[in-house]
Amino acid sequence: PPHNNQGVAEAPPTNLGSNSLEFLDARAKSSETPSRGGVQDPASCGDVQDDVDYPGNDLELPMSNTSLQDCCKLCISDHNCIAWTYAKKNQLCFLKGGHPRGALTAVSNPDTISGMPSQVDRSFPVIKRTAGQSLFCFSLVLPWSYEKGLVQLQYLNGQSIFGCDEYAVYSNQEIQVADGVVTKIVDSDLHCKMGGKFRTCLNTPVFLAVWKRILTDDRPHLHDWTVKVDPDAVFFPARLRAVLVHHKEMPQGIYLNNCRFGLHGPLEVFSRNAVDTWGNGREICVVHFNKTCSGPCKWGEDMFIDQCLWKVLKLSRAFEPNLLVEDHCAPSEGWRNCSNPSVVSFHPFKNLEDHRQCMRSAEASMNVVFK
Repeated sequence: PPHNNQGVAEAPPTNLGSNSLEFLDARAKSSETPSRGGVQDPASCGDVQDDVDYPGNDLELPMSNTSLQDCCKLCISDHNCIAWTYAKKNQLCFLKGGHPRGALTAVSNPDTISGMPSQVDRSFPVIKRTAGQSLFCFSLVLPWSYEKGLVQLQYLNGQSIFGCDEYAVYSNQEIQVADGVVTKIVDSDLHCKMGGKFRTCLNTPVFLAVWKRILTDDRPHLHDWTVKVDPDAVFFPARLRAVLVHHKEMPQGIYLNNCRFGLHGPLEVFSRNAVDTWGNGREICVVHFNKTCSGPCKWGEDMFIDQCLWKVLKLSRAFEPNLLVEDHCAPSEGWRNCSNPSVVSFHPFKNLEDHRQCMRSAEASMNVVFK
């Protein structure tokens, strides 16, 4: 049977059973749920779970104007398809494959129905995360840079954000990372000036645009934590989950500080309530700091969001020294060998071979083959 992240056996997806036809037909005819067009015999769709989403592992871009019945038939006819998710309102069909993750996460979502083609003997392990462990992870890719190659390497190996329960890649133009992964477009040229005390990239406007798209898509609300990961960070989601066991949600939210000098941008971790508070209050911070600095403060986005959440919106801020080891936060000697098993992320590794070698070193004790 499939296992959760603690190694405890999970029950397989629950088949709706002999009542599935009656149940789903009733839902299809309900005024609260748009008609799905061909839900005459959902019992033939194999194992079906209503109000469940299987994020990620898409074989291709979603197909539009489909019915539930069409979606499960399309999965049956594609030998690479091991599961599907159907978006009720938008009538979109997402076919799922066996990569980049070796298990799907079942996420509660009233807007979706998911299933597996068990009637043709195809199924896949499914994880239901324990409370506080579900991760939505994202990266921003500069299309003119080396970052596309790094993200493609991470996808190939199911590493970094592609080991999270849901992942997304953003850019200002469409970039195909893999067959089922295309960047989501943000309204920004992604360029920034250098400045401030440390001559850093003043990229706060860029990431305000990224967050606008993230909050519009509204995927973070399906998960316990949202994680921003720079493409040149070597990041281990399983190690982060081990850290998150010690941090509980707070009414206004909680976020993790990763450096004794203040939050650094390669890895940023926010609880669900923190994302809500940030979404509702970020413009308050823009006004506040424009007044404080007599114009835009000469900060990178990491300092802006840290000061905003901590000083203005009054969120809980927890320091985690093993969250990030990087050259700008006084690392210990020899840190670039990536051999410390308690470190969640190492940064920066911009060269493909250096990135690959760091991942290999870090995973060596786990007998993971990194390609």
